[in-house]
Amino acid sequence: MGITNRWDCFVCKVSYRKMISSGKKIIVTGSNRGIGHGLVKKLCADNKGYDVIMAVRNLESGQKILNEFKQAYPSMKDKLFLGQLDVSNPESIDSFTKWVSNTFGKVDILLNNAGMAWKGDAFNEEVVRTTFQTNFYGTIELTEKMLPLINDSGKIVTITSSAGKLGKVKSPEILQKLKADDLTADAIYAYAKEFYNDVKADNYAEKWTKHAYGLSKLFLNLWIRIFAKRPEVLSRNIQVYACCPGWVRTDMAGPNAPRSIDEGVVCPLYLVELPNEVKSDLQGQFFYDCRVTSIN
Repeated sequence: MGITNRWDCFVCKVSYRKMISSGKKIIVTGSNRGIGHGLVKKLCADNKGYDVIMAVRNLESGQKILNEFKQAYPSMKDKLFLGQLDVSNPESIDSFTKWVSNTFGKVDILLNNAGMAWKGDAFNEEVVRTTFQTNFYGTIELTEKMLPLINDSGKIVTITSSAGKLGKVKSPEILQKLKADDLTADAIYAYAKEFYNDVKADNYAEKWTKHAYGLSKLFLNLWIRIFAKRPEVLSRNIQVYACCPGWVRTDMAGPNAPRSIDEGVVCPLYLVELPNEVKSDLQGQFFYDCRVTSIN
């Protein structure tokens, strides 16, 4: 049986603490389908000693998948756990991080995989709001609240996208500021708000492309660079990376994508397996096909 953050009784917490191994603990968000499902499957198949915490929005479907993994990989039956998390919901993030703290104490790796994209050509303020709430604001909030729960020499790996490049910005003035060495997180938040307000007022065309998903991932890529260099991250030897899995055949990306899920999990898991050392030329960088890649 899996663990959920609905189980709040003291007896359950004590009982399940006894079941948790001493292995490294990795959280995979959005792990009930798509790339997240593929990441958990590969972690189970390789069985390199990780306790895998599946973070899912829907506990019912998550429990079904958890049971399937335990049946397919018997050696992982005591190393798989389930928690409820909706990255777009601040209350869910609070509940999840409290559950992680109460159940595991700390973990070693946070793998931010959960994300969303609208299908078709829809583009308006609601598309921007919901896309950014999951891909940008929610992912950042989860990362910030998980940071104290990451063990020293841990990792935070975030799946972003090659769509998140500076070419999504039309304004030369904004581009110059986004490329500046002194760019701050507050400035990124301000530009995210400006994009939303421009779309709401229908006057975005001179400054921004019509691409809510790409801009949400661009701002996230830029934020990760800054977050990775914070003193409280570096002093604890926590590695921070962003990566793109490629265009992968999932419900979100569609059936015409050239890569399989098995191919899509290669780069994120490459970063998970890097030696426990912060390197200045890699920290906070964006990876594609296991190589540092420019977002210019």
